[in-house]
Amino acid sequence: MIVKILSSAASFPGVDYNTSKMDRNKGELMAVRNFGALQGLTNLRPEDYINYLKMVSATNKAVSKPQFHVTISTEGRLHNKHELTGIAEQWLDKMGYAAQPYLIVFHKDTDNNHIHVVSTRIDKNGKKINSGFEKNRAIQQLNEVVGIAPVLYAKSDIESALGYSYSTKAQFMMILEAQGYKFSENEGLLNIIKYGKVQAQVNTQQVLAHMRTEPDKKRTAQLKAILYKYTQQHDLSSLTQYLKSKHGLILLLHAKGDQPPYGYSVIDHAGKNVFKGSEILALKNLLSMISNPPDDQRDQAEPVKYQLADDDPGRRTYYKAMLKVATNNYPDIRQGLHQVGIDIYERDNRYLLINHKDGAFIPLDQLLEPADYHRTLEAFDASGELESELSPEHLFIPPPIIAESIDDEAINGRNRRRKKHPRTNSR
Repeated sequence: MIVKILSSAASFPGVDYNTSKMDRNKGELMAVRNFGALQGLTNLRPEDYINYLKMVSATNKAVSKPQFHVTISTEGRLHNKHELTGIAEQWLDKMGYAAQPYLIVFHKDTDNNHIHVVSTRIDKNGKKINSGFEKNRAIQQLNEVVGIAPVLYAKSDIESALGYSYSTKAQFMMILEAQGYKFSENEGLLNIIKYGKVQAQVNTQQVLAHMRTEPDKKRTAQLKAILYKYTQQHDLSSLTQYLKSKHGLILLLHAKGDQPPYGYSVIDHAGKNVFKGSEILALKNLLSMISNPPDDQRDQAEPVKYQLADDDPGRRTYYKAMLKVATNNYPDIRQGLHQVGIDIYERDNRYLLINHKDGAFIPLDQLLEPADYHRTLEAFDASGELESELSPEHLFIPPPIIAESIDDEAINGRNRRRKKHPRTNSR
């Protein structure tokens, strides 16, 4: 079972998104709680709920984006709509939202049953609901509600990792890092940390005792053949996604700060191995097959800096059309985005549409109407979770560089109000 806290917003677009699902018979309203006199009325409109949430939220002007929007999903049809609603209400109680006005809507248009919750982060006394360590607490509280003990999972994951063939302690740690664990070491014990707590420990000597001395040459030859075949069909971003989904391989580039990668590793889940990249294919050769600029330019290439797109209506129409093609014409939205030359990235809790061809970006919530915005994000999230809990030392691919020269106040403040459109910062 998965809980995901979606982006905050000022105008409660989550209500429009979920009621549009209901209008198209893809969603069902399961619960309306704490909306006062509204609950005694019939034929309520989405704006009635939105106005009530705005009224409550207006008691605290310090919070500019009070929407609290959450999804809780189960595997397949393991839990029905009533069970998911009960789980959601118990979870809301543990998160401090039991007395808040909230809607629960069941979605029935995907392979996995799930519900959406929309509420406000401001209580009726004007106090903000505690959001400290919110994502970690969300998972912990859901685990408590459904009776899952993270400690048991951690012990199982350690046993599984010890069954892999690896040659260094760092490689053992990579296996667990890819599952969201972090580490500390004390007096010969490796502490396995998740949700901000030590969930289990493993003796360092036990980890070292399981190390291999020589790589499996037969398997490295197989992996080399796989890399040779598919690096010429994908760029680095789509290659990592393809290898993970189709071959059980995780490609980890190792870099420090903004420096170019100095090496890479491969976690081979299919064969239960971890390899240094050099045991399979030299990094230089791997990168040259993916992107092969002339030799005299390879060391001089500057990273692309992405600038805010101008407010040209034609450009916006083009971006919307490309998103529609990516969403509707391919089995997976990420594959579609790659094919049409655009991407979606999350930065500072905001989703940006990136156009690699002209080095421009635009906030997705400025491009799309609320219902289309949430529909796009749902498809994007469903196509594969971002590997956000990996150590910064082990990156799949560096994110695009968004120009720091853009001044948010200039874009969103008086200049934007006066001119009625954002501008491209020319510095």
